[in-house]
Amino acid sequence: MLPRSFNKTLFPLLKHSPQHTLMFRTPINTNIVPEPYPKEYHDCWDHNHVKMPCSKHNSLIDKDNNCRKRRWDIINNALTRPITSSEELEKAILLYNLKYKERWRFHLLHSFFNECLSEEETDSFFNNLLPKIIELALKLPKLITSPIPLLKQNSSHSISFTQMQIACLLANAFLCTFPHRNVSTLHSEYSSYPQINFHELFQLRVLSSSHNCLFEKLKCIICYFKKVTTDDSDLSGIVTYSRRYLPDNMLPFWLKSNKQLTNLYITSAGTIEDDGDGMFQIDFANKFIGGGVLGHGCVQEEIRFLICPELLVSQLFSQQMLATEAIVITGVQRFSNYSGYADSFEWDGVHVDITPVDNNNRRHCTVVAIDAIYYRDPKVQFTPKSLKRELNKGYAGFSWGQNTDCSNVAIATGNWGCGAFQGDCHLKSLLQFLSAAQANRDVAYFTFGDTTLKESIHDMHTFLKNQNLTVGEICKILIKYNMYFLTHPNVGLYEYIYNAVINNDAQKCHSEEKSTQVDTNNYNQPITLEEVTTNSSPSIIEATPEKVDDNLKPNNIDMMNSCIRSILPETVLDCSNQNIIKSTPEKLEKNSQSGSINIINNSKQPIPLKAVVTSSSLNIIESTPEKHEDDSKLSTINCIIESKDNMDKQEFQDVKFLSVNQFRLRNDEERTKCIKQQKNSWLQLKDSQKDFQSVEKSSVIGPLSTLKRDREDINVKKRVKRKISDYFKKN
Repeated sequence: MLPRSFNKTLFPLLKHSPQHTLMFRTPINTNIVPEPYPKEYHDCWDHNHVKMPCSKHNSLIDKDNNCRKRRWDIINNALTRPITSSEELEKAILLYNLKYKERWRFHLLHSFFNECLSEEETDSFFNNLLPKIIELALKLPKLITSPIPLLKQNSSHSISFTQMQIACLLANAFLCTFPHRNVSTLHSEYSSYPQINFHELFQLRVLSSSHNCLFEKLKCIICYFKKVTTDDSDLSGIVTYSRRYLPDNMLPFWLKSNKQLTNLYITSAGTIEDDGDGMFQIDFANKFIGGGVLGHGCVQEEIRFLICPELLVSQLFSQQMLATEAIVITGVQRFSNYSGYADSFEWDGVHVDITPVDNNNRRHCTVVAIDAIYYRDPKVQFTPKSLKRELNKGYAGFSWGQNTDCSNVAIATGNWGCGAFQGDCHLKSLLQFLSAAQANRDVAYFTFGDTTLKESIHDMHTFLKNQNLTVGEICKILIKYNMYFLTHPNVGLYEYIYNAVINNDAQKCHSEEKSTQVDTNNYNQPITLEEVTTNSSPSIIEATPEKVDDNLKPNNIDMMNSCIRSILPETVLDCSNQNIIKSTPEKLEKNSQSGSINIINNSKQPIPLKAVVTSSSLNIIESTPEKHEDDSKLSTINCIIESKDNMDKQEFQDVKFLSVNQFRLRNDEERTKCIKQQKNSWLQLKDSQKDFQSVEKSSVIGPLSTLKRDREDINVKKRVKRKISDYFKKN
């Protein structure tokens, strides 16, 4: 059972604050409509608040008398006259919209009453319902007494209304009374806000049967007004409209996220509004909230706004959404049932909403509006920029109400941004899972009858969850797919993910199998590790102890020292990558007759340095603890280094360099594990404990002196040897 909001206090709390405007007086009582706050109407006409029809600043020029008149007075006079037909209603509305007298023709409204409704239904509307709608609208200065703040971009704010206040605002929208809201040209005052007046809907034409859904829209609106204007209607409920903005410092660093995927319930049956009760119900929104609900649009968002018309009020004050913003509406009531989708949409009768309410009289219905990107070229959606934008957008909505009673409420969603927006269902579902995981919320996913898609998404989610992949790891796979997709357009996203994860696991198993073949219990047993090809991630390259013959030939010693002279100075200065190469203690037995080097380790055993392994990507070289017996031995080292010019080139080719192993380290966790394994491996070597306890101070000069560690006290002849793990802490 997925977590729901029932028996919890919904967010945000009903408290007056700089971030929350309450349009009514508190505290509230159940079944009693709260009084408006403040008691008297407060007028405000500026760019931060909704410009109200009843404002004294809302005026028209009377050309006949050459004076200005209050528009609200004209509205009252126009609407209190007898209106018995759609033609008369159009004339009344144009009386206070004189600018559009020659431009507006309410074709849909006329067709609806003349062709769609029966004569009896038409008479009932104009004789009974319309007068109640007008009466409700004209109560505006008594019901909305406080200025309504605009929910602007780059800000977070909430507004709470009573259902009675919402009905009043919608009645005014139906009658097209809101000033400055009838144009949407680029530089108009409200160009970045959705339409709120119904004039655009009324002007549409029904040219074919595919446009019959426009009639069904009007049926939903009339159903709402019938419900809220009855004598026994309960309009004491509260609805909160919130805008949420996340600045950059509140957005996740997706590639480093260690969150795991949350639980998923997926079905091809049911709908978000029917089966997602008590969850955060996702509105597949347009950036202008409501989309085409007052136009031709009739898909997921528009249908939701038609069956829950209280959502329409958000269009009055919600500016166009930006990339990291969401609009959340809490407490709306559903008034209509429906069937079909898009052109087949039909009103299917009155809906009785039995959704329980919280202790603030808000229904446990939270609608989260997030807008997806429209892709003219669907391939663009796989680019890192698009991926990040959609992840942030989902997170902005899904993380609403964190650290509250509703912090674990599940998400009810579906094919967000697909269909007309040309989003890929497989990608969009996965992105929503990642955003939900980052917000610590489970997901209920509805595929709207598509059983094949249901199985595909379910299998992928199960696969990724069983692999214990993090959000960050999955994001990296998606970015790699974008590069792969450019040259392999026929390979689907899910096919690529399956192959990428499985192949990566195979590489891990191969690496582990190799490492288990190394026997570190016997110090004298030769250890051979594969040579490494470094990658972009930090890797550890380690040369291992090898067993050599008791007697070293002089020519081999010459070659060894030539390698030291020719290689070490270059590698010390090479810092082109974050790789670490470590030379390890090696046995070297004394051979005075051959003039060999005597470098003695802590265990007092001669150690031969058979070869030096280097890399062009070297960053740090650590010399092993060495004890020189006397100054004559040190001078012997310098003499051998000077003998490079006398070295036989053919014999140099016979030198065998130690092979090394490759460690592919993808994150800090694997790096720590690798360090621990290396440390344990060294501790198992014979006499290694002595090698890492202490070493006497030596004074190597020339190039080798750059390999010596700093001494804490130059007067102390012995010092504590740092552990291998210490050298990885800074990396």
